Amino acid sequence: MKKFSFLAIFFFVNAYSQVGINTGNPTEILDVNGNERVRILPKHQTANSIFTKPDGSKSDNKDQSFIATKTVVADANGVLGYVDGLPKSNGGGLDIGDAITRIYSVPAATAQSSTFNLKDYIVANGLQALPSIDGLEMNLQGVNSDYYDPRIYNISNGALLVSYQSFATVGNENETSLNNNLQAGSYLQIDANNIVFWRTNAAEVETTNLQVQIDNSTYRWYEFKWWCMEVSGQKKIFMSVVRKA
Repeated sequence: MKKFSFLAIFFFVNAYSQVGINTGNPTEILDVNGNERVRILPKHQTANSIFTKPDGSKSDNKDQSFIATKTVVADANGVLGYVDGLPKSNGGGLDIGDAITRIYSVPAATAQSSTFNLKDYIVANGLQALPSIDGLEMNLQGVNSDYYDPRIYNISNGALLVSYQSFATVGNENETSLNNNLQAGSYLQIDANNIVFWRTNAAEVETTNLQVQIDNSTYRWYEFKWWCMEVSGQKKIFMSVVRKA
């Protein structure tokens, strides 16, 4: 009887299937009036931590990786929402002039394979997340011992309109590509011929200036840089993104 009374007072469902906890007047699907506690949350880029597949369907086993792409925010009334990207320490919310930088060290024998993808390696080894901003994430694919393929992925849930201009120092190559409708999950190969040196004696800087449309009236300009080289059997991978405007 006491349990029933507790539920009647603190758990309320109205005619519109809006559930209120500690409130009799819920305004959203779930309205909680009080402090909440969640005992377990999956960590970003942790393997075998959730059941939900990337397409939203359920796996029979807890064998899916949790990859965060958004940040939860709240308005003045406590209504939760999200913004694309992660907190600044992981690659989101840059002010003009601010940068996100990363340095990785990967065995050359591993990185020089054409099947090598830096993000896959990072997730598998629990390393710091790749630089990401406004739904765009830096990455690279191995080609061979001489070259890698720098890429920018769309990790948001929708298409992004992007334009870019790239320049590679050693080969004096450049590429300009305007108004690309980059679909969710797709990537740009931003080098002129899609290969950039990362040898001991030829390590070129790849610079990509990129503009992304945020909404109908907002655009942002970022400068992405890759600088990779081989040192003592390790591919040293330097990456940065700076907000320019």
